[in-house]
Amino acid sequence: MPGRDVSIPGALAPERARSKRIVAGAVAALALLGLGIWIGSRIAAPTETAPSLGAETSIADDRSSAIPARPARSSNAPTRAGAVSAAARSIPAFSGAVLLTPTRLRAVVSRLASKASLTRLLAAFNEASVQTRTKLGAATVPQPVIVLRSVPIGYRVERFSKAQATVSVWYVGIVGSGATVEPQQSWRTQVVDLVWEGGAWKVDSFASSPGPTPPLSATEATAQPGDLFAAIPRFEEFRRAEP
Repeated sequence: MPGRDVSIPGALAPERARSKRIVAGAVAALALLGLGIWIGSRIAAPTETAPSLGAETSIADDRSSAIPARPARSSNAPTRAGAVSAAARSIPAFSGAVLLTPTRLRAVVSRLASKASLTRLLAAFNEASVQTRTKLGAATVPQPVIVLRSVPIGYRVERFSKAQATVSVWYVGIVGSGATVEPQQSWRTQVVDLVWEGGAWKVDSFASSPGPTPPLSATEATAQPGDLFAAIPRFEEFRRAEP
């Protein structure tokens, strides 16, 4: 899938363009290794403090774990930090088993999406879920080890107002299936359009483009697929501790 330029217009795209961007974002990391997988974490209410990030665990190890952290201060007013937090959390929200489990997927999309984008996002992510299950051989017997993880690395606020915000999030994703796909990494920039709705930032659309992708060190050896499938599930994903 060709990448989209990440420059942001001064206003939200018209309905048709926004719908195309939503679908493109939902199938984005099928740009992630040609699988069309969009992966991301639970969205949280905006905070005044620097955004903290979290992620669902991978299907290979769906146990919950948390890092001790002070509860983020809530705010009834839209802030830049809150918009960044919402955008960043929308990236790993579909990690682990979420994208492969229809009920969990619907719950996550319903929590993330604005009222105007909910129907389109649900349709796009449902389609991506079916494609992902097929591409990763999720129904294979015995069930394969499947790794779907993503971590935001940095962000850039493209525009901000009390009603709308656009945040570009640079992140790395890892995908692999013991049945079909060797573990691989993908670096991407996800542009998240947000609207302030019901006292929280909600996702109005996604758009994804490749990179920037740093190279591995010439002296750094790449692990064998079997070693990766054995090692990755032993590392639990970090998630924000809920109060």
